[in-house]
Amino acid sequence: MRRIIDSHAHLGDIFHENKNITFKTNIKKGDYEDPFIECERSGYTKPLIVENETDLDHLINAGQYRCWEWTLENCSKEMNEYHVNYAVMLPIWPNTTFEEYLAASKLDQRIIPFTSAVFSLDIPEMVSKLKRDIDKGARGLKLHPTLQNMPLDAPKTEAAVRVFGEAGLPIVTHTGANPYYTKEKSYFPTNPMYSEASKVFEFCHKFPDFNIICAHCGGMPEQFYEAVKDLKNVYTDTTMCSAEAMRKAVELLGPDKLLFGTDVPFGSFKYSIAECEKAFTDEPEIADMCFYKNIARLIQLSE
Repeated sequence: MRRIIDSHAHLGDIFHENKNITFKTNIKKGDYEDPFIECERSGYTKPLIVENETDLDHLINAGQYRCWEWTLENCSKEMNEYHVNYAVMLPIWPNTTFEEYLAASKLDQRIIPFTSAVFSLDIPEMVSKLKRDIDKGARGLKLHPTLQNMPLDAPKTEAAVRVFGEAGLPIVTHTGANPYYTKEKSYFPTNPMYSEASKVFEFCHKFPDFNIICAHCGGMPEQFYEAVKDLKNVYTDTTMCSAEAMRKAVELLGPDKLLFGTDVPFGSFKYSIAECEKAFTDEPEIADMCFYKNIARLIQLSE
Protein backbone atom coordinates (compact mmCIF):
# COMPACT_ATOMS: atom_id res chain seq x y z
CA MET A 1 0.00 0.00 0.00
CA ARG A 2 1.18 3.55 -0.77
CA ARG A 3 3.06 5.37 2.00
CA ILE A 4 1.71 8.88 2.51
CA ILE A 5 2.95 11.87 4.49
CA ASP A 6 0.82 14.97 4.11
CA SER A 7 3.43 17.74 4.25
CA HIS A 8 0.91 20.57 4.65
CA ALA A 9 -2.00 20.22 7.09
CA HIS A 10 -3.69 22.23 9.83
CA LEU A 11 -5.88 21.57 12.86
CA GLY A 12 -8.44 23.79 14.48
CA ASP A 13 -8.99 27.51 13.95
CA ILE A 14 -5.99 29.13 12.27
CA PHE A 15 -7.92 32.41 11.98
CA HIS A 16 -8.48 35.24 14.45
CA GLU A 17 -11.81 33.97 15.75
CA ASN A 18 -9.73 31.93 18.21
CA LYS A 19 -12.30 29.15 18.49
CA ASN A 20 -11.05 26.38 20.76
CA ILE A 21 -12.02 23.58 18.38
CA THR A 22 -9.10 21.13 18.04
CA PHE A 23 -10.03 18.76 20.84
CA LYS A 24 -13.82 18.96 20.64
CA THR A 25 -15.74 15.85 19.61
CA ASN A 26 -18.81 15.02 17.54
CA ILE A 27 -18.48 18.09 15.29
CA LYS A 28 -20.31 17.62 11.97
CA LYS A 29 -20.09 19.49 8.68
CA GLY A 30 -22.56 22.37 8.58
CA ASP A 31 -24.97 23.38 5.84
CA TYR A 32 -23.33 26.36 4.11
CA GLU A 33 -22.24 27.43 0.64
CA ASP A 34 -18.84 25.80 0.10
CA PRO A 35 -16.94 26.80 -3.08
CA PHE A 36 -14.07 24.52 -2.10
CA ILE A 37 -16.16 21.42 -2.94
CA GLU A 38 -16.46 22.26 -6.64
CA CYS A 39 -12.72 22.95 -6.80
CA GLU A 40 -11.96 19.58 -5.20
CA ARG A 41 -14.34 17.63 -7.42
CA SER A 42 -12.76 19.18 -10.51
CA GLY A 43 -9.43 17.63 -9.55
CA TYR A 44 -8.27 21.14 -8.64
CA THR A 45 -8.60 22.26 -12.26
CA LYS A 46 -11.27 24.84 -11.38
CA PRO A 47 -9.43 27.64 -9.58
CA LEU A 48 -10.85 29.35 -6.53
CA ILE A 49 -11.38 32.61 -8.40
CA VAL A 50 -14.26 34.89 -7.44
CA GLU A 51 -15.93 37.53 -9.58
CA ASN A 52 -17.41 39.85 -6.99
CA GLU A 53 -17.33 40.76 -3.32
CA THR A 54 -20.30 38.55 -2.45
CA ASP A 55 -18.57 35.47 -3.90
CA LEU A 56 -15.38 36.42 -2.07
CA ASP A 57 -17.29 36.60 1.21
CA HIS A 58 -18.75 33.12 0.57
CA LEU A 59 -15.27 31.75 -0.08
CA ILE A 60 -13.76 33.37 3.02
CA ASN A 61 -16.63 32.22 5.23
CA ALA A 62 -16.44 28.67 3.87
CA GLY A 63 -12.74 28.53 4.71
CA GLN A 64 -13.46 29.59 8.27
CA TYR A 65 -16.34 27.13 8.64
CA ARG A 66 -14.08 24.33 7.42
CA CYS A 67 -11.57 25.21 10.14
CA TRP A 68 -14.24 25.18 12.81
CA GLU A 69 -15.20 21.65 11.77
CA TRP A 70 -11.65 20.29 11.46
CA THR A 71 -11.12 18.74 14.85
CA LEU A 72 -8.48 16.18 15.71
CA GLU A 73 -11.27 13.59 15.85
CA ASN A 74 -12.43 14.37 12.32
CA CYS A 75 -8.88 14.59 10.97
CA SER A 76 -7.94 11.23 12.47
CA LYS A 77 -11.05 9.58 10.99
CA GLU A 78 -10.16 10.82 7.51
CA MET A 79 -6.52 9.80 7.91
CA ASN A 80 -7.81 6.30 8.69
CA GLU A 81 -10.17 6.30 5.71
CA TYR A 82 -7.56 7.41 3.18
CA HIS A 83 -4.59 5.56 4.70
CA VAL A 84 -2.46 8.59 5.52
CA ASN A 85 0.61 7.48 7.50
CA TYR A 86 1.55 10.91 8.85
CA ALA A 87 0.40 14.51 8.64
CA VAL A 88 2.72 17.47 9.17
CA MET A 89 0.67 19.98 11.15
CA LEU A 90 1.46 23.65 10.63
CA PRO A 91 0.38 25.97 13.46
CA ILE A 92 -0.01 29.68 12.83
CA TRP A 93 0.66 31.86 15.86
CA PRO A 94 -1.20 33.58 17.47
CA ASN A 95 -4.23 31.47 16.55
CA THR A 96 -2.84 27.95 16.78
CA THR A 97 0.34 27.01 18.58
CA PHE A 98 3.07 24.39 18.80
CA GLU A 99 1.80 23.38 22.24
CA GLU A 100 -1.66 22.66 20.82
CA TYR A 101 -0.29 20.54 18.00
CA LEU A 102 2.23 18.80 20.26
CA ALA A 103 -0.68 17.76 22.49
CA ALA A 104 -2.53 16.48 19.41
CA SER A 105 0.53 14.41 18.48
CA LYS A 106 0.37 12.67 21.87
CA LEU A 107 -3.20 11.62 21.13
CA ASP A 108 -2.53 10.60 17.52
CA GLN A 109 1.10 9.68 16.87
CA ARG A 110 0.63 10.21 13.14
CA ILE A 111 0.63 13.96 13.81
CA ILE A 112 4.04 15.56 13.19
CA PRO A 113 4.08 19.05 14.74
CA PHE A 114 5.88 22.04 13.32
CA THR A 115 6.10 25.23 15.36
CA SER A 116 5.36 28.88 14.76
CA ALA A 117 7.30 31.90 15.99
CA VAL A 118 5.75 33.84 18.86
CA PHE A 119 6.34 37.27 17.41
CA SER A 120 5.05 39.05 20.52
CA LEU A 121 8.28 38.07 22.29
CA ASP A 122 11.50 39.97 21.86
CA ILE A 123 14.06 38.25 19.65
CA PRO A 124 16.17 36.52 22.36
CA GLU A 125 13.06 35.12 24.09
CA MET A 126 11.52 34.08 20.79
CA VAL A 127 14.70 32.30 19.71
CA SER A 128 15.00 30.52 23.06
CA LYS A 129 11.42 29.28 22.80
CA LEU A 130 11.95 28.00 19.25
CA LYS A 131 15.01 26.05 20.38
CA ARG A 132 12.96 24.54 23.22
CA ASP A 133 10.27 23.63 20.69
CA ILE A 134 12.85 21.74 18.64
CA ASP A 135 13.95 19.89 21.76
CA LYS A 136 10.31 18.92 22.38
CA GLY A 137 9.81 17.59 18.86
CA ALA A 138 9.12 20.43 16.43
CA ARG A 139 10.24 19.21 12.99
CA GLY A 140 10.14 22.56 11.22
CA LEU A 141 8.93 26.17 11.24
CA LYS A 142 5.72 27.53 9.71
CA LEU A 143 5.56 31.16 8.56
CA HIS A 144 2.38 32.86 7.40
CA PRO A 145 3.33 36.48 6.70
CA THR A 146 -0.26 37.56 6.10
CA LEU A 147 -2.07 35.97 9.05
CA GLN A 148 0.83 36.76 11.36
CA ASN A 149 1.15 40.27 9.92
CA MET A 150 4.93 39.91 9.82
CA PRO A 151 6.97 40.51 6.65
CA LEU A 152 9.48 37.91 5.53
CA ASP A 153 12.28 40.48 5.72
CA ALA A 154 11.46 41.55 9.28
CA PRO A 155 14.29 41.01 11.82
CA LYS A 156 12.11 38.70 13.93
CA THR A 157 11.26 36.53 10.93
CA GLU A 158 14.90 36.27 9.94
CA ALA A 159 15.94 35.36 13.49
CA ALA A 160 13.33 32.58 13.61
CA VAL A 161 14.38 31.26 10.21
CA ARG A 162 18.02 31.04 11.25
CA VAL A 163 17.16 28.82 14.22
CA PHE A 164 15.67 26.20 11.92
CA GLY A 165 18.02 26.63 9.01
CA GLU A 166 21.03 26.17 11.25
CA ALA A 167 19.38 23.11 12.81
CA GLY A 168 18.94 21.57 9.37
CA LEU A 169 15.15 21.66 9.66
CA PRO A 170 12.77 23.04 7.02
CA ILE A 171 10.97 26.36 6.93
CA VAL A 172 7.53 26.48 5.30
CA THR A 173 6.11 29.80 4.18
CA HIS A 174 2.71 30.58 2.77
CA THR A 175 2.83 31.91 -0.78
CA GLY A 176 -0.01 33.93 -2.25
CA ALA A 177 -1.58 37.34 -1.65
CA ASN A 178 -4.89 36.02 -0.36
CA PRO A 179 -7.46 37.91 1.74
CA TYR A 180 -8.75 35.97 4.75
CA TYR A 181 -11.42 38.20 6.32
CA THR A 182 -14.59 39.90 5.18
CA LYS A 183 -14.68 43.67 5.44
CA GLU A 184 -16.74 43.80 8.63
CA LYS A 185 -14.08 41.94 10.64
CA SER A 186 -12.17 44.22 13.02
CA TYR A 187 -9.06 42.13 13.66
CA PHE A 188 -5.57 43.57 13.76
CA PRO A 189 -4.23 44.26 10.26
CA THR A 190 -3.35 41.44 7.90
CA ASN A 191 -1.45 42.41 4.77
CA PRO A 192 -1.91 39.96 1.87
CA MET A 193 1.04 41.50 0.03
CA TYR A 194 3.43 40.23 2.73
CA SER A 195 2.90 36.78 1.15
CA GLU A 196 3.09 37.88 -2.49
CA ALA A 197 5.09 35.42 -4.59
CA SER A 198 7.88 37.83 -5.51
CA LYS A 199 8.55 38.53 -1.83
CA VAL A 200 8.68 34.79 -1.11
CA PHE A 201 11.17 34.26 -3.92
CA GLU A 202 13.37 37.10 -2.60
CA PHE A 203 13.25 35.42 0.80
CA CYS A 204 14.45 32.13 -0.70
CA HIS A 205 17.45 33.82 -2.30
CA LYS A 206 18.37 35.43 1.01
CA PHE A 207 18.79 31.99 2.61
CA PRO A 208 20.17 29.77 -0.17
CA ASP A 209 21.60 27.19 2.22
CA PHE A 210 18.39 26.60 4.19
CA ASN A 211 15.63 24.14 3.25
CA ILE A 212 12.64 26.31 2.36
CA ILE A 213 9.23 25.01 1.29
CA CYS A 214 7.21 27.57 -0.68
CA ALA A 215 3.68 26.38 -0.08
CA HIS A 216 1.16 26.39 -2.94
CA CYS A 217 3.71 26.97 -5.71
CA GLY A 218 3.06 23.56 -7.26
CA GLY A 219 0.07 25.17 -8.93
CA MET A 220 2.29 27.65 -10.78
CA PRO A 221 5.28 25.49 -11.71
CA GLU A 222 6.62 27.60 -14.58
CA GLN A 223 6.69 30.83 -12.54
CA PHE A 224 8.18 29.01 -9.56
CA TYR A 225 10.88 27.34 -11.63
CA GLU A 226 11.97 30.59 -13.25
CA ALA A 227 12.20 32.27 -9.84
CA VAL A 228 14.20 29.58 -8.00
CA LYS A 229 15.96 27.51 -10.66
CA ASP A 230 19.36 28.65 -9.36
CA LEU A 231 18.60 27.44 -5.81
CA LYS A 232 19.16 23.85 -4.69
CA ASN A 233 17.29 23.86 -1.35
CA VAL A 234 13.86 25.17 -2.35
CA TYR A 235 10.77 22.94 -2.48
CA THR A 236 7.05 23.24 -3.01
CA ASP A 237 3.94 21.18 -2.35
CA THR A 238 0.93 19.79 -4.21
CA THR A 239 -1.73 21.74 -2.32
CA MET A 240 -4.71 22.48 -4.58
CA CYS A 241 -2.81 20.96 -7.54
CA SER A 242 -4.13 19.02 -10.50
CA ALA A 243 -2.28 15.96 -11.77
CA GLU A 244 -1.15 17.97 -14.79
CA ALA A 245 0.40 20.68 -12.61
CA MET A 246 2.18 18.03 -10.52
CA ARG A 247 3.70 16.43 -13.61
CA LYS A 248 4.84 19.82 -14.87
CA ALA A 249 6.42 20.63 -11.49
CA VAL A 250 8.41 17.39 -11.55
CA GLU A 251 9.47 18.01 -15.15
CA LEU A 252 10.81 21.48 -14.31
CA LEU A 253 12.02 21.12 -10.72
CA GLY A 254 12.94 17.44 -10.53
CA PRO A 255 11.22 14.66 -8.61
CA ASP A 256 13.02 15.48 -5.34
CA LYS A 257 11.49 18.98 -5.01
CA LEU A 258 7.76 18.20 -4.91
CA LEU A 259 6.05 17.30 -1.62
CA PHE A 260 2.57 15.85 -1.34
CA GLY A 261 0.33 18.23 0.61
CA THR A 262 -3.39 18.78 1.01
CA ASP A 263 -3.77 22.00 3.03
CA VAL A 264 -6.60 20.31 4.93
CA PRO A 265 -9.16 21.49 5.88
CA PHE A 266 -9.13 23.70 2.74
CA GLY A 267 -8.13 20.81 0.47
CA SER A 268 -8.93 17.19 1.18
CA PHE A 269 -7.17 13.87 1.54
CA LYS A 270 -9.57 12.19 -0.88
CA TYR A 271 -9.11 14.41 -3.92
CA SER A 272 -5.48 15.36 -3.28
CA ILE A 273 -4.40 11.71 -3.07
CA ALA A 274 -6.39 10.86 -6.19
CA GLU A 275 -4.67 13.60 -8.22
CA CYS A 276 -1.20 12.58 -7.06
CA GLU A 277 -1.89 8.94 -7.88
CA LYS A 278 -3.17 9.96 -11.31
CA ALA A 279 -0.12 12.14 -11.94
CA PHE A 280 2.39 9.36 -11.31
CA THR A 281 0.44 6.19 -11.90
CA ASP A 282 3.14 4.82 -14.23
CA GLU A 283 6.07 6.13 -12.18
CA PRO A 284 5.94 4.43 -8.77
CA GLU A 285 9.35 5.68 -7.64
CA ILE A 286 8.43 9.31 -8.33
CA ALA A 287 5.08 8.74 -6.62
CA ASP A 288 6.84 7.44 -3.50
CA MET A 289 9.23 10.39 -3.52
CA CYS A 290 6.37 12.86 -3.72
CA PHE A 291 4.04 11.07 -1.31
CA TYR A 292 6.67 10.18 1.29
CA LYS A 293 10.42 10.22 0.75
CA ASN A 294 11.03 13.89 0.04
CA ILE A 295 9.34 15.30 3.13
CA ALA A 296 10.58 12.41 5.29
CA ARG A 297 14.13 13.41 4.41
CA LEU A 298 13.54 17.10 5.16
CA ILE A 299 11.99 16.49 8.58
CA GLN A 300 14.56 13.81 9.43
CA LEU A 301 11.93 11.12 9.86
CA SER A 302 13.56 7.71 10.22
CA GLU A 303 12.19 5.01 7.92
